[in-house]
Amino acid sequence: HLMKSNNEDRNRHTLLELGTGTGLVAISAAIAGYKTVIATDYESVPLRLLEYSAAKLNGEDTDLTSRITTSKLDICDFGVPLPDADIVVAADIMYEPKTGRATAHRAVEALRRGSRVVIGCSPGRPGRPAFLEELRELIPGIEAKFDDAEGTTCSGPRHELVCGKDSASISEKPKMLLVALMDLSPDCVPAASST
Repeated sequence: HLMKSNNEDRNRHTLLELGTGTGLVAISAAIAGYKTVIATDYESVPLRLLEYSAAKLNGEDTDLTSRITTSKLDICDFGVPLPDADIVVAADIMYEPKTGRATAHRAVEALRRGSRVVIGCSPGRPGRPAFLEELRELIPGIEAKFDDAEGTTCSGPRHELVCGKDSASISEKPKMLLVALMDLSPDCVPAASST
């Protein structure tokens, strides 16, 4: 989505990824030319794996380590502010209502700082309704909705937490799958009224 819709000069922008997991978004953004990519996760193992992948993508020496930095960040810990970024992305992190609500808070934090926010969510994630409810509570009157976008299923074994017991996002061979995307610009946040 970002590669298709962002016509700006990527080599001047910083992209922050919340919940990097496998690091796919961070690696893709670095390859696409974002100046700086900050990949965060609440676990240190995904961050170490991403650092390795950035240095040895497909077993080859790469220069992605000059663009990708990693940082441990729990999106549910509101005492720790988000790093500064032009664009904040969260792809498929709403596994629970708690993370959905936390994602809403972090989205509003980023928007109020002037960042563009892009949220991607697979079908049936339990945190998506909580995200929308919390977002609408934090910014009353916001016109924010998820739009369907074409994606593909993944194949191979997956943990039930990641894909759900009867997940439609897994298949033996990749198939088309609709995923949900939300793209918010800072102007969707009403200016604070002065009293």
